[in-house]
Amino acid sequence: MTRATTVVSLDVRGYAADGSMHRVCSRASFEYAHESDGRGGARVELTPSDGRATFTRYVCALTPETFANMREKQSLTLSSPMECAETCARALRRATTESPETTLAVLACEHAGRARLEIVEDGGHRLVSVLEMPFEAMDERELRERVSEEFGAMRARLAAYERKFGAL
Repeated sequence: MTRATTVVSLDVRGYAADGSMHRVCSRASFEYAHESDGRGGARVELTPSDGRATFTRYVCALTPETFANMREKQSLTLSSPMECAETCARALRRATTESPETTLAVLACEHAGRARLEIVEDGGHRLVSVLEMPFEAMDERELRERVSEEFGAMRARLAAYERKFGAL
């Protein structure tokens, strides 16, 4: 399985105890990664990439059933979960680098570890929601595995630098 990754900027919003939404951070950097799950679906991950450990890592499992529900609710013209994940990656790139003045990516963090990624475009006289994807917080076991893998990769890079340039 090929894993495609893109670093994107998201406007992060959260809900207060009274239910009102507040901006938590503007233009927080996240890594958006997607891959096929091998069963006709796709797995999408959002990981903070700018050292802000305060943000949770989120995952979205797009099974054929959840994609069919999304497609019906949002009137999407996409044909598969993988195509949806790839289209979302392109929309996030557009919101981050190509046309940030007309496209906005918002991560709305909800209660109980849920979040909703919404891509919004300026339609001239009104804002249009292009795509919404539901996310869940990554479970603790998987989170530990990912962080261990990242730490191991960082350690290997540091060892390579030390071999090349000497110990610091």
